[in-house]
Amino acid sequence: MSEFDKVPPVLVCLICLSFVLLAGCDGSDAPEGPSLSDVTGKVLLNDEPLVGTDLAFVPTGTTEGIGGSVRTDDSGSFQGVLYARGGTGLPMGTYKVTISKRLMPDGSPVAADDETPAIESPAQETLPPYYSNPEKSKLEVVVEEGKPIELKLKKS
Repeated sequence: MSEFDKVPPVLVCLICLSFVLLAGCDGSDAPEGPSLSDVTGKVLLNDEPLVGTDLAFVPTGTTEGIGGSVRTDDSGSFQGVLYARGGTGLPMGTYKVTISKRLMPDGSPVAADDETPAIESPAQETLPPYYSNPEKSKLEVVVEEGKPIELKLKKS
């Protein structure tokens, strides 16, 4: 008599049933995330394009989702906001925005793919905390289908 023969038949049936049930759990019945809308816009500082800045969008109020981020291009424009759970765009609604422009000691921008935590990086923030600090920013935007966002910042 082998070791397998000592296993109770009920246990064998339960194990087989578990495999059948798990095979049916492919996630197709999982709830989908919120619908994402394309988000485009422009950031200006003292009426000049703000180039190479990182924007973070955090939903507020009843806005669904978990937000996203994007970097402005050479004209201060942005598109293709990366949704935090994958994909591009954001659910329509209201967002708190932080805008960060960090420069290396030689004045060059931080590379877009640099994942060094800010506290460990030699780069310095060039925007005031009322734009760049998530706890102090008062910037707020409403994402609406087909409506570009324009952020006009002032710095003395």
